Amino acid sequence: MPMTQSNQRAKLWVLLAAGSLAVMPGAVILPVLGDIKAQFQLDEFLAGRLASAHYSMVALFSPILGILASRVGWVRVLVGSLLLFALFGMAGTWVNSFSPMLLTRLLLGAATGGIAAASLGILSQIYQQEEERSQAIALASSTISLANIAYPLLAGLLGAANWQIAFYLYGLSLPIALAALLNLSDRPQSTEATASLLNSVELAKILSMLKNPRVLRFMLTLLLTSATAYATVTNLSIYLKTDPINADTPVIGLILASQAIGSAAISAFGLKYLTRRFGVVPTIGIGFGLLTLALIAMPNSVQPALLLLAAILFGVGLGIVVPSHYSALATITPPNLQPIVLAVGTGVTFLGQFLSPDIFGTIFNSEQPITTFYAGAMLSFSMGLLLVLASRNLQRIRES
Repeated sequence: MPMTQSNQRAKLWVLLAAGSLAVMPGAVILPVLGDIKAQFQLDEFLAGRLASAHYSMVALFSPILGILASRVGWVRVLVGSLLLFALFGMAGTWVNSFSPMLLTRLLLGAATGGIAAASLGILSQIYQQEEERSQAIALASSTISLANIAYPLLAGLLGAANWQIAFYLYGLSLPIALAALLNLSDRPQSTEATASLLNSVELAKILSMLKNPRVLRFMLTLLLTSATAYATVTNLSIYLKTDPINADTPVIGLILASQAIGSAAISAFGLKYLTRRFGVVPTIGIGFGLLTLALIAMPNSVQPALLLLAAILFGVGLGIVVPSHYSALATITPPNLQPIVLAVGTGVTFLGQFLSPDIFGTIFNSEQPITTFYAGAMLSFSMGLLLVLASRNLQRIRES
């Protein structure tokens, strides 16, 4: 039975809501981390571990649960992960020391990996055409950007009286799980199709696909883009407090939020045109160019208004680069492996955030925010140039 437009829209809304939860683990704990640190009597290092512990688990479990979903069903994994997300997230309200809290954060990260992998996997199955898939992934990216604004605000408001109340936000995954059960279903497979699917996700074949030079390039640039974005946002908040800017908290919040707004706007309204006009890889190159300009502008701006514009430009670049990477990975991957490769890409994205302090703190030896901006600009320019030149070389080879 063909899918009606209203049914497809309902499925999309469920998947967007589920995908937005991928940012909730960090978005909820960061506004109340100071209160947790004080109550548990933690030093800076341990407090930082609580805030970032989930990243490593998302990176690990996104591909693992993606492979599992291809065997037992994507909707089953999505619903199960949503239920576990609520359980492990809200469990943080009932612990009173570091070790149990760290355990809940790790388990929450594992559940988040299942949500991220399954929601993106189902999205790629619903939208088979490249243009439609690119637009759907762009909408998912813009939803995540907006969630990065909404969830911290909600956590801050709820946690004003008691930090434990903020952790009940993780319970939002329960109605989303119900909506997923009502609106989503795994496609029925014939015995032959199921056997083919099971054969196609064998580890050797997955590894063979991931060794494809084009896939490896996109995975590497996706990881480094994620690391750059995380380092930029973190260091921008520090830079805004330094002389001669000395911005107050509301201004800092506005500037940080503006990059998410820029990302959401271009993902929702501009990415489809750019992809259709220039193609996926040149569009990624344009995005990296905008990131480079924004990162150069930031350390050379001392007026909050100019920094606001630079942050918006950074968000626009990020809103082009990240969803275009997922679209490119889906385009060069066989249909039966697309959800798994996208799940690996999701894991790589979170791995980039987890490794960001090491990449920018060790490789670039950047102890000052300004150094981080210039290092990010150099990296963004290099990645854009690499992808565009590699794509042109491949096109010449095919034409010869």
